[in-house]
Amino acid sequence: MLFLGIDVGTQGARGIVCDEQGKVFAQGTCDLLWLNTSRKEEQYEQDPAMWWEAVRLAIKKCMDTLWQRGRKPLEIRAVTVDGTSGTVVPLDEKKRPLRDALMYNDMRAADQAVKIHEHAGELEKKMGYVFNASFALPKILWIKEQEPQVYKKTKYMVHQSDYIVGRFTGEYGVTDYSNALKSGFDMKEEVWPNLLDLLELDRRIFPSVIPPGQVIGNVTKEIAEEFGFSSDAVVAAGATDGYVSAISTGAVKRGDWASIIGTTMVLKGVTEELLRDAGGSSYSHKLPSGDWMFGGASNIGGRCLNDFFGKEEFETRNRRVMEVIPTKVICYPLHGIGERFPFLDQKARAFVLGDISDPQVHYAALMEGVAFAERLAFEHMQKCGACVGKEIYTAGGACNSLEWLKIRASVLDKMLKVPENTGAAMGCAILASSASCYHDLSEAAEHMVSYRNTIEPVHRLVAVYDELYCRAFELYKERYQFGDI
Repeated sequence: MLFLGIDVGTQGARGIVCDEQGKVFAQGTCDLLWLNTSRKEEQYEQDPAMWWEAVRLAIKKCMDTLWQRGRKPLEIRAVTVDGTSGTVVPLDEKKRPLRDALMYNDMRAADQAVKIHEHAGELEKKMGYVFNASFALPKILWIKEQEPQVYKKTKYMVHQSDYIVGRFTGEYGVTDYSNALKSGFDMKEEVWPNLLDLLELDRRIFPSVIPPGQVIGNVTKEIAEEFGFSSDAVVAAGATDGYVSAISTGAVKRGDWASIIGTTMVLKGVTEELLRDAGGSSYSHKLPSGDWMFGGASNIGGRCLNDFFGKEEFETRNRRVMEVIPTKVICYPLHGIGERFPFLDQKARAFVLGDISDPQVHYAALMEGVAFAERLAFEHMQKCGACVGKEIYTAGGACNSLEWLKIRASVLDKMLKVPENTGAAMGCAILASSASCYHDLSEAAEHMVSYRNTIEPVHRLVAVYDELYCRAFELYKERYQFGDI
């Protein structure tokens, strides 16, 4: 049997097809025609029709590859979709978009976020987060207040992945735990809160909420015919992109942690209890098991290398990294202004202390700086009450450098395990298998996630990096608003 995972991201759609052992048989991608349809500065919108067209083309590429490899679309048992967190679009009674979607990075609803915050103290305290303009609920309130003619016609308020699920099944009134979080869903009680009434929002436009991986319905006859699926193929609830990316690493059991370093850094760990971050930089999603996925997303990450070096240099410079470390340089290599995890400081800026006149030293120092930030984040998780063991599952572009993995393992003094196949689409495929093949998500991940590399700390570096990190920590405290970190 086969499973199809679909990732709908900011720039396009990606599909992946794998079997119950995690073996990948096909992949397909398609870029969006326009990344932003809004012409207003600092506003970000996309046409949902573009999402669907990109998804269709990505799936067709997957199906073509399946046929070439001797497999058939009829073998696909289940489909799951993820989308960006906080993206919403209103639909009318005929399930047509009433306007372009407000994207996760659209911050126009800042005033509405303040208004919600004034009414949401109890919910924020219970859930351990603070509403801000990136959340979906402020965007929904913005539509009500600024576009009343749109709001009055709204029958369904859906998230990005909900819209694609609707195109597959005809069901637009269901969402999952992780997408519902930023729309204000009370994850502890599993109800839409009284906050909606205080804001005079119509409860009827908000979707039913189910766990990721739970079956929503079968594909429609039209979808089965278009892609060659069996009419018995089901669509299961997906999640947000960060949520399923963590799942793709195998971090689904209590005590498991995923560190995903691509352009930015995302940490997610599984805890028994819902943890709260007094500093406001972290929050918890809910897993199908009832456990919680605690963590946050930083503005620091692999992008810092691109800020100073061309991609064509990476391979050559990677080979010489071990010759110059530890560099003794201390830095926090932020891209742009502001940090959101593991501390909130809107005015935070990058800094460097030490001699980086040698480009090779500079290159390695940036790697060390990200590793120090990663350790800072893990220590913050522990201060919030999380248990972090000796093994970390890791993914993202930073894993393409063995040298960087060794630096990180040594700074953390932990073993890093690199999965064979990762990414949001793979996480969706794992969720799909949990809906139709395995007993639960934990069993699905156990069978479908394998590891291509395990990195141990470099003994000679551990003590040196520990001393350097302690110095770095004091410098961070001097420069940044740590709050309760």
